[in-house]
Amino acid sequence: MTGLSGASKAIEVTNKRISQYAASDSEVLIQGETGVGKSRCARLIHDLSNRNRGPFVELNCGSIPRGLVESELFGHEKGAFTGAIKTHAGYIRRAQHGTLFLDEIGDMPLEVQAHLLHFLESKRIHSVGSDRDDLIDCRIIAATNESVETLIEQGEFRKDLFYRLNVLPITIPSLRERREDILLLADEFLQFEIESLNIDNRTFSSNCYTVLRHYSWPGNIRELKNVIKRAVVLSHGQSIEPESLGIEVDTLFTVKDHKEMRSEMLEQVIRSHKFNMTAVARTLNISRPTLYRLIKKHNIQLDS
Repeated sequence: MTGLSGASKAIEVTNKRISQYAASDSEVLIQGETGVGKSRCARLIHDLSNRNRGPFVELNCGSIPRGLVESELFGHEKGAFTGAIKTHAGYIRRAQHGTLFLDEIGDMPLEVQAHLLHFLESKRIHSVGSDRDDLIDCRIIAATNESVETLIEQGEFRKDLFYRLNVLPITIPSLRERREDILLLADEFLQFEIESLNIDNRTFSSNCYTVLRHYSWPGNIRELKNVIKRAVVLSHGQSIEPESLGIEVDTLFTVKDHKEMRSEMLEQVIRSHKFNMTAVARTLNISRPTLYRLIKKHNIQLDS
């Protein structure tokens, strides 16, 4: 896979950035809401780069107690502090000749930010409790779901570190900003679950497609993937209905009749089935002649 899944203009631009940034060795700062695929983006940049034979090491800065971030990142010597019963290489050393992905960089303590800035400028580190400098060759990709500018204003993030990391910026759009990708992604996740569970083929009903298309997806791709996983477990028969999704649908528009179907929804169903009209008609529970009448009515071009 050479990019993030989707056919929207927004994701096309994002994938172009991924390809361009893979050809460089500069630092990358990925911004985007929780669940949009920042880790996947970082991995793609690494896999497409000249460093792909080296390790891809990931550290979530928010998952480690603040007092241990420095030793986890830069390593420590045996006996450097209470509990340091053996030498620890640290995440930066583990990423030698590869890529280190620092997720939730906004949670990194200020004093550790200063050490990271020093490393980015010198490519040298020393472990906690050591007086020896080591030269390390690794690329840094950082990510955050917060506004770095706001963190800087609040005194929680160093402006100089932001400038150093933001050499190659990339912002991954939320699902709300690329709704035309939702059905395509839902079909991908559904197919994955069918193959993983080795069960009979299932499809979304037209009402289900409408709910998926119009839900706000605050948890983005991660939430969509989990909703589809749940729907497969809860559904009965080949057609998955909205109630199996387990999301709030009271205020959503649902298709009670194919006459109510909107042009953009019909086009997305067609594209998600790669222009297989038999599969589209089956999904929408209509005949092929009815499908073609709808296509003509909405003036949808079938040039694939």
